[in-house]
Amino acid sequence: MQESNTIQLEDKASNDTVQKSNSSSQGNDNSLNNNNYSSQNNNSPQNNNSSQSNSNSQIINSLENTFLTPKDEENAFILNKKIENEVLSFAENIGLMLSKSAVYLLVKNDCWKEILKELFNEGVFFVDPNVLEKKLSRTKLAQVTQEVEVRKASFIAQAKDRAATFRVMEEYDVTGKSNSEGKVDDFLRLFRSKFELLSSMLKTRHNLSPKPIKSLAGIADREKVDVIGIVNKKWITKKGHTAFEIEDLEAKCIALVMEKEKDVQAKAERILEDNVVGIKGTKWGKDFIIIKEVYWPDVPIRPAKTINDDVFIGGITDMHVGSKLFFEDQFNRLLDYINGKNLSPKQQERVGKIQYLMVTGDNVAGVGVYPGQFDELLIKDIYEQYAKFEDLMLQIPDYIHTFICPGQHDAVRRAEPQPAIDKEFVPRLSKLRNFHFISSPSWVDVEGVKNLIYHGPSVNDLISSVNFLTMSAPQEGMLELLKKRDLMPKYGGKNPYVPEGRDYMVIKEEPDIIWFGDVHHKGYLSYRGTSILNSGCWEGQTDFQKKMGHTPTPCIFPTISLKDRAISETHFSKETVEEGKTSV
Repeated sequence: MQESNTIQLEDKASNDTVQKSNSSSQGNDNSLNNNNYSSQNNNSPQNNNSSQSNSNSQIINSLENTFLTPKDEENAFILNKKIENEVLSFAENIGLMLSKSAVYLLVKNDCWKEILKELFNEGVFFVDPNVLEKKLSRTKLAQVTQEVEVRKASFIAQAKDRAATFRVMEEYDVTGKSNSEGKVDDFLRLFRSKFELLSSMLKTRHNLSPKPIKSLAGIADREKVDVIGIVNKKWITKKGHTAFEIEDLEAKCIALVMEKEKDVQAKAERILEDNVVGIKGTKWGKDFIIIKEVYWPDVPIRPAKTINDDVFIGGITDMHVGSKLFFEDQFNRLLDYINGKNLSPKQQERVGKIQYLMVTGDNVAGVGVYPGQFDELLIKDIYEQYAKFEDLMLQIPDYIHTFICPGQHDAVRRAEPQPAIDKEFVPRLSKLRNFHFISSPSWVDVEGVKNLIYHGPSVNDLISSVNFLTMSAPQEGMLELLKKRDLMPKYGGKNPYVPEGRDYMVIKEEPDIIWFGDVHHKGYLSYRGTSILNSGCWEGQTDFQKKMGHTPTPCIFPTISLKDRAISETHFSKETVEEGKTSV
């Protein structure tokens, strides 16, 4: 994938250099995976091929001797369970996650506590047999002394030693609060709530002095008048004028944009059914208004909120784990990058400032989401998809607080607002203090900076409803929703909604940062102190996207600095890691 012209590349990734004193010859490939262990002692004579072979044999012999023979297993069962509990308790206290196989290996090794301590000090978070193999083969814990010289200092993340400050704004999270029955009264309550919230925002505008629509009857013809209403209908007249039927809580009227008013016509094109708008115009007839200007609730002009510390937030969206098109190798390179592996000192310094991560839905491919999907799946079971998702996310350092919302492919209801992914599907991640499962949409206050996290299907719905937006610029679609202060711009489109007791889709506060996905195309924008980010996806182009002529932008990891609100992106679609700042 070609780099954007707005990106200036920094240093390429460089590898650490490690020298070992006994690296002159190669030994046997003795793995420490479960299948390669024997419960019997190996007393055969040693081969004299090389000093390295002798060393490896000593390693294996020393490890094998730490295991109980089958003959002793019955008598040692109680002892093993006690040690296993001690291992698990110790690992939990220092913040390590252990696989079942790793626990089995550690229980059999007298040095298990020292092993875990050293792994913790090295920044390891998840321990499996491969991690133990590397540890035991290069340290005195394998009873073979190997001198190791590392030419570059180990990765020390700045964010690891810094206290995180955040709050999931529960008042805007629908999880556990959904009580809609889908009755007519529920819909009436939803639209009344929407009108009251958005009209109250419009009433604060200094250039709008709205009157109730029912008061039009007492206003003389050709008098200037301002009203606020929700759009019931929209149509084009025979003469090319754009007409609207709007209403408030008490009355209705017709509002018309004349065909010759090109500037106002351009704004009228952006008005959809169910939008709440402010209108400035001229009264004509009993209940008729000629529109001269249109106003949205919008956000006020304000500076971008920043903090003193140099802290970064990263964004991931639309992984689609379980799909044949999921870019797993590239995502693993992202995980290595976040962990500071194979990076230059300059890159490590920057990566070490990432303290928060926003993951905006479609985390797995799902099963049966659309006709014919089953044949496109690599993993065809939803629980196995989430198990794989957990395996990947467990590699994120524990000092990075990760907020995960669902999308249409996740195991939640499709209709919005969507509750958080249930811990039934992510049992391991749900137990960790740095993983937070939230609804879509949700709000998270990070260091005093308010983040709106939303998967974003209504952006897709909006783009398909108008001519002035495209899939290749999703940030423009989100900007439209921000101006309207509404993530449900049109009811009855492709995207379903649940009429909850309160409207979770109205953007009640002024967001500092908006994170969204769904469109599979990156896009960034800054507007009146709000930064908008869509990081694209981690899935290849689907057949449907090919038919639509839509080209995704996969394997991009954007970050935003809370110190200056600069947005940077790192590309993983190539063999080398490429970094650069955007022009936003």
